[in-house]
Amino acid sequence: MKTTSICSPCPGPPRGALVTQADDDQLAIRTDGNWKSVTLDGEQSDSPLTALLFDKQGNLWIGRMGYGLTRATGFGIFETFTRRDGLASDVIWQMAHQPAGPLWIDTDTGISALDTRTNTVVRTIGEAGLHIAIDRRGILWQSGPEGVSLHDTQSTWRRDLAIKRVNQILIGNGDDIWLLSDHGAWLADAGRRDQDPVPVQGLTGSYVRGQIDTTGTLWLLQRQQLVVRHPDGTTTVVMPRWPLATFAPYVIDQQDDHRLWIGGQGGVYRLTHDGDRIDDVTFYDAATVGNAILYSLMVDHKGRVWAGSDRGLNVFDGSRWITITEADGLATNDLDQDSLLEDTDRSLWIGTSRGLSHLLQPEALLANISLQPVITAMELGQNPYHGEPIAFSHAPMRVMFGTLDYRDAPRIRFRYQLEGVDESWVETTEGSVRYPSVPPGTHRFMLVAFDPDRHQQSAVVTATITMAYPWWERWPVLCLAAACVLLAGYMAWRVRVGLLIKQRQKLQTIVERQTREIRAAHQALIEQSRLDSLTGLLNRGAIQSLLQSALAELPAGTPLMAGLIDVDHFKQINDGWGHLIGDEVLAGLGSRLRQAMTKGDAAGRYGGEEFLVVLTGERAAATHMEALCRFLNGLPIPTGVPDLVVTVSAGVAMASANETWQSLIARADKALYRAKAEGRDRVVLAP
Repeated sequence: MKTTSICSPCPGPPRGALVTQADDDQLAIRTDGNWKSVTLDGEQSDSPLTALLFDKQGNLWIGRMGYGLTRATGFGIFETFTRRDGLASDVIWQMAHQPAGPLWIDTDTGISALDTRTNTVVRTIGEAGLHIAIDRRGILWQSGPEGVSLHDTQSTWRRDLAIKRVNQILIGNGDDIWLLSDHGAWLADAGRRDQDPVPVQGLTGSYVRGQIDTTGTLWLLQRQQLVVRHPDGTTTVVMPRWPLATFAPYVIDQQDDHRLWIGGQGGVYRLTHDGDRIDDVTFYDAATVGNAILYSLMVDHKGRVWAGSDRGLNVFDGSRWITITEADGLATNDLDQDSLLEDTDRSLWIGTSRGLSHLLQPEALLANISLQPVITAMELGQNPYHGEPIAFSHAPMRVMFGTLDYRDAPRIRFRYQLEGVDESWVETTEGSVRYPSVPPGTHRFMLVAFDPDRHQQSAVVTATITMAYPWWERWPVLCLAAACVLLAGYMAWRVRVGLLIKQRQKLQTIVERQTREIRAAHQALIEQSRLDSLTGLLNRGAIQSLLQSALAELPAGTPLMAGLIDVDHFKQINDGWGHLIGDEVLAGLGSRLRQAMTKGDAAGRYGGEEFLVVLTGERAAATHMEALCRFLNGLPIPTGVPDLVVTVSAGVAMASANETWQSLIARADKALYRAKAEGRDRVVLAP
């Protein structure tokens, strides 16, 4: 039996609808006298269907000639759209719904307009955009590498704006359109599309994302800060820093006029506020949410929080977080940035790297189904066993089990324990366990089913195994055996006393040699744990510890400089050439950094595409850091992409007296941001 995602698009049939086979790779659904065809996905799509069945949970089971039985994942809950359905690409960036019009879908090769009534693509704009939005007058706003473009959705009218590096196009409460970029915010009037947007006074920073509430207040993520712009134009920094120092905010959405959700690297924050005053801060870490880095965030009409990452979709229903993955019918676990949209019919559109998923019934997907594990059979050797007392046997014991929940079966795991055999609970995804033999006595086999994505666990189900003791384990035989053992032991002791004396020196020599080998292996492991496996440089913990030690131990007056080096446009390298090329770039830069280090210098990978360099003594100067960056930029990186030249930006800071490593890194980090803001490919010295 297999489980697969089967159709594209594949809406579930209403109650009373007729479902049958059309062609080898299609299902036909008849509702209210009308027929609709859906296409099956999967490796067996060219195999004829022989049977269709809906179980009590609404799962669709399909019999295929030559392939057996298949369960359709997400049938009736998800539908998926791909290039086969007319989209410009399977890699979905963003979606925007035009009022009384189609759903506009931004992909990595173009923008497609999907008529959601007929599930057909009615228009394609052959130009990729990073962000899109639809204003209240039906104009499509698109930002890309070359700037911002406006498209009339009813004609071929178009206008281009020379505003680059726009991170979000934010539709206001009226005709106001906010363009949030790396170099400030711009304000446009949707009613005057022929006029250029104007820079917003007081908003000249780098803004990742923003949100406008019903009062017209603009909430902005500015680097590591949360900034508020009031309707009167004044601004306030309401969160200058986050309780989790390593948290990096990427996305923001509002639940109501007093609650904001902010996600990013490290987890999710929920802020309760009254204007500028933050009343409560609640943090959900990566372990609680289910993902460490969140790229998308949306609060639906019921106040549920949806967060997307490259490991699936996480949902908070007010009391717990659950995870939705491919096992539920999602096209793939790899979601893209800002790729969540709630439609007017309360369904949910989800952009992934393998197509557009449409969650038709969020409530049906989020509904809990009680886990019901069952022990289906037991076998002793080749014979079935039903729990009755049996004579002793060395034959293996096999216990088979499963669950009656077919919907969540791909996610469900089991824990089992055989008393007297297993020391603790054992976790498995398999449906059986085999014991080479079972000791005599009465043992209880215990089984629990649990769903890690939904944080559910079933009650314990048990089965009893009773096996008689063999004749050689009865008391008379055991007493005789004990006497023989004592006698043999005495004789052996007399012989071994002499042998032990002779072997003592030999054993001591062996122990000393093995001790040396263990110490050498331990030292090698210590060295290995300090290095980053990709670049060969010190890892974050090691370089951070080295910097801390250097600040504490260097003689007074010895210069010390810390530099943070970041690869320019590294995301574009990953997106354009693939993560393997990105890894080769990091490895190449690591190799050059190792070549450039001299005695007293140190370099390590600080995180992602960021490196930390520590220079002391005469080399602790901005000129040396600039020369180092020129060396890194000087030659193409040897990768699978010929002549790929990478540039870096650096922020450096000289250590002052009694400075901590945290403040030194913070100063270098601010200088790095300045280097990026000033155009990258440069070194900026912190004041």
